[in-house]
Parts: sequence; C-alpha cells; structure tokens
Amino acid sequence: MRRWIATVALAGAVVLGLTGCGLPDGVDGNLTDQWAALPAPEGFTPEAGTCHLAYATTAYRRSYFPMKCDVAHMTETVYVGTTDVLSAPPKAGTADYVKLLQTCETKVNEFVGGDWHDGLLWFGLTLPGVEAWAGGAHWYRCELVTLDQVFGEEGQHTGSLKGELTKPGSPIRLGCFSYASGRSIAPVACTKKHNAEYVGTVAVASYAAAKDRTKMIKACHQRIAAYVGMKYSSDMKYRTGVFWDSLTQTEFANGDHRVRCYAWFSPDTKTKSIKGAGAKALPIHYA
Repeated sequence: MRRWIATVALAGAVVLGLTGCGLPDGVDGNLTDQWAALPAPEGFTPEAGTCHLAYATTAYRRSYFPMKCDVAHMTETVYVGTTDVLSAPPKAGTADYVKLLQTCETKVNEFVGGDWHDGLLWFGLTLPGVEAWAGGAHWYRCELVTLDQVFGEEGQHTGSLKGELTKPGSPIRLGCFSYASGRSIAPVACTKKHNAEYVGTVAVASYAAAKDRTKMIKACHQRIAAYVGMKYSSDMKYRTGVFWDSLTQTEFANGDHRVRCYAWFSPDTKTKSIKGAGAKALPIHYA
C-alpha cells in the first residue's frame, strides 16, 4: 500500500509540473485524509462446545482445529473465559494461574453435574501464546479430559461429557473395582464380585500431608466411615484396607488439594456397594 501511494504522488507531481497549474477546485492534494480508518485487528477467540485431538497448555491459531464431539477426541472445551487484568498469560503455579483454574473447576463441575474427582476425569487450562496475549488475545480455555483407567493417562472419548456424572451407570463415574495391589485395577459393577470401592475425596493441607502415609491412611479411613455411615474409630484398620490416588507437587501447586480414597476389602469381596450400609458392611478382622 505504501508503494502505491508513492507512485500516485509522483505521477501527480509530474502532471503539475507539465501543466504549470495549481490544484483543481475541491482538491487539497492529500490522498489519505478522507480514507476510512482501518478496523482494529480482531484477535482469535476459540469456541466452547468443541473437541480436540490433543491437549496443549498453549494454543496457537495455526494449530487450532476444533472438531465435533461425536467423533473420537481427547479434550472437550467446556468453557472459554476472558481476563483483562493480566499483562501476560500467567505461569503455572502462580496465584493468577490458580485463580483461572478455580474458575475452570467450577465450570467443569457444572458441566459434568458433580465433582470431577468422582469420575475418570481431569481438566486443564489452555492459554494463548505471549505474542497473542500482547496482541489482545486474553482468553483461556477449560479443557476436560477422560482417563483411560484409574491411575491412568489421558484417553480418547466419543461424545460430549455434559451431564456425565448424572447418568446412571456411567462408565466414567468411579464405583467398584477388582484391585490387585501394584498390578491392576479394573472397574466392576457393584452388583458383581469386587474387592474395592471408591468412597470420595479428602482435602490435604499441604503436599507433605499428601505424601504422609500415616496421615493418608487415617484420612481415608475417616472418609470410608462417613461413606458407610458409621462412627470413625481406630478399629477401622481392622475393618478395611485403603488405597488412594497420589497427588503430584505440580497438581498441589496448581490448586488441586483433594485426594481420591478407596476402600479395599481384600481378601473379602462384596456384591453390593457399602455406601450407607453401616458398620455391618465392614466386619472387624483381627487376624
């Protein structure tokens, strides 16, 4: 555009030199003063309700390929928010990053119809790059992911997860399991023979507490007692074993302070849930 303006200006100068005349009436010689202002550049903003083949902490326009959720995908964008109070995309572990994650957690829980910890679920935050943020792209995406198994990795899913935790018999909701310590954990219908059951989460005050075996055993036993509907006492260790999800230091720093707990009946087995069943569901075994 600048070269075109220079050429026109030069041609006008030649004409004026040849004719020896001034400017015609109504012409001021300024070619740009009556041009409409160029529109402000529009930043790229992703859309909620779309799905994607992979999760990324940073997203770029050139690699944004949303897809319908009725085909196999890894992540689902459940919410897209904006913030105008930050000068750059926040770094993981900072207060600003955690604040965005807290918003995402609220949106994810609303989306699935319950606490995301109660399912084979994980969520993450996707942000624009530094350059895009400087150019006005101040959005953030809340990305929901299914896990391929308990203690597993991100998996693929077909269909939206909206309301998933409200669906009876959802394979995503954590329930009963066949568990072999250090080897495998497989979901089992609670009406079938099983030796473990998810009982909910406990909050930990610090990462050190999450790594403290004695504290975690007690916390999970207390959670089991509440789940069954009985008073907690020190004899819980004679009623059931426990295991729990490990919590990484990064997860704790990013604001996730809850640990999933499981009751482990082995060598006993059950053919129904222990939820609300009372102390009789967990008889004492001293030997």
